[in-house]
This record gives sequence, structure tokens and C-alpha cells, in this order.
Amino acid sequence: MKPKVYIYGLCDVFYDGYYIKGLNEIFENIQFSVSKFPDFAQGTFAFIIEEDNGGVQNLIIDSKDSSQIDKKALEWCSVYGKANYNIENLETSDKAKIIAIGPSFGIQIWNLLETVYHLILNFIRFRDSISHKREFMANYWRQYKRFALKKYKNDLSSGNYVFFMNSIWKQEPETNKNRALFIESCKDNTNVSFEGGFAARKDGNNLGLDALVYSERISLAVYLKKIKKSAFVFNTPAVLSCHGWKLAEFLALGKAIITTPHYNILPADLLDNKHVLYVNNSNDIKEAINKLTTNVDLRRKLERESREYFDKYLAPEKVITRLLEKI
Repeated sequence: MKPKVYIYGLCDVFYDGYYIKGLNEIFENIQFSVSKFPDFAQGTFAFIIEEDNGGVQNLIIDSKDSSQIDKKALEWCSVYGKANYNIENLETSDKAKIIAIGPSFGIQIWNLLETVYHLILNFIRFRDSISHKREFMANYWRQYKRFALKKYKNDLSSGNYVFFMNSIWKQEPETNKNRALFIESCKDNTNVSFEGGFAARKDGNNLGLDALVYSERISLAVYLKKIKKSAFVFNTPAVLSCHGWKLAEFLALGKAIITTPHYNILPADLLDNKHVLYVNNSNDIKEAINKLTTNVDLRRKLERESREYFDKYLAPEKVITRLLEKI
């Protein structure tokens, strides 16, 4: 017999399909269930491993932007994987269960037929427990609209072309400021062929950053193509100081990354001048840009090391494996 794995049927397959992929790479017998779990909030990613010897392990993966811990889920589980783990914000004595797993991002795990099959089957089976039915259904479609993980690979980057596209967040002035500094620094550098800027806010209030807004709306496919071509990329903590999807995407793509320091704990440190270039202010950003436009060897080293970091610590299977090792 082989272990049986049960995934909480009200999970968010858009945000957490990444971890479903990881489970599928390790286990064969995987099912969705609600009856085997406590009355968790919709969107909780919980799974149970029923072992051959009768043992049962309860695990949680919390990929939310917030560094807050779900106390009900923590009490229930054996191991609690936290994407945005910050000890300073931890108000619990049960720290031993928690492991920092680092960022992930949305990926496609099912083709169209599989998506429709799982959506219909799980909606019918769990409809009485689904509190937000429209969101539940939409997340299956959002999952399908993403790209499979195999699309995130290290393609040869340009020598001086730089593409940037990011949101303007109403409650995150530091994020907006850092992103604006990067855009301005690229535009001011004559060695950089820059494209992009901020994505315009839907409410029309660009918080005084209208001069840095990129006028075009582009598809995910075009965005990914341009990021792959970009000589380097820029990262800064986003909503609620989270790592954000982009950090994981950039590492998966093997990009040379300029980044401000992280607020939350990673599964292993990203080292300055090895995995990334850390910056704290406008002068640092300008210096990092100059380094990466003039030092091809440094850029290639950062590209290689960033992808190796992803493969070692952030790939879906590696995340699940580390959680299992914690049991």
C-alpha cells in the first residue's frame, strides 16, 4: 500500500496549485476532501497524509501575504509551512511547528479538460460548505490561465534591454517609492534600453506617479517574454511586506535580481553578490544597474545562482519534501 493524501477541498487552487503540483510529484494517491478536516476557512491549504502503518500527519501551507499565523490551523497540524514568516510578528508559543518555505507563484497544474473536471466534481461534492461560490469557481479558471512551471526557465537575457511592470499599491508607499526609484534610475542610464513602468490603477488614482505609468496593457504571455529578455529585474517587498510572487518567478527564471532587503524569513538566505544584488537607496540602485550593464560575468553568475536557489529551495517538490522532513 502507498500513503493516501487528502487535500482540503475548499483550498484556493489559484494560489496553492503550486503545492498541489509538489504533492503530485511525490505521491500517487491524492484526493480532495472536506469531511476529514475541521471547519477551516475557505482558501486554507491543508492536507492529510495517511501512512501505510496507520499513522496520520496533518500539514498546513500558508501562502498568504500576511505574516500572521492561523492559530486554528496551527493547533491542528503537525507542521505549518509559512511563505511569509516573520518571527517579530509571531504571537504564539508553538513556533516549533512552523517552517519558512519562501515565496511561490501561480502556475497552471491542469489543462482545460482537467480544470473543468475538478471544478465540477469538487463544486458538486463540497457545494454546501463553499461560502464564496463565485470565488471558488473563478480560482479554477485563474489557475488554468497561468503558465505551467516548465515555461519558467532561464532563457538568454539581453545585454542592455530592461523591462519592468508592477502595480501601484495604495497602502504600500515604501514599495511604490522603491519601484519608482528603479524606473527613474533605468530611464536616466544611457546604457539601458528601458521599457515599462507602473501599471495604471483601475480607479484612476496613480498616487502622483502618472509620469511613470506604462500606457500599454500587456498579456501574461507578453509579460513573461519581456521579463525573460530583460538583462536584469528589480524586486522589493510588496503588500504587507510580503515576498510576493515576483521574487519566486524571478528566481525560477534565473534572472539577475536587484532587490531591497526582505522583511520575512527565507528558507535560506539570498546572499549579496551571489544570488542577488541588495540595494537600500537611489545610489545603490544606480550602482547595481551600472554593474549589471557592464559586467557580463557577474550577470551570468547571478542568473545561474538564482535558478540554482530556486531548484534547491523553492521548487514545489522541494517545498513539500522539507515539510515532510520536519515531521
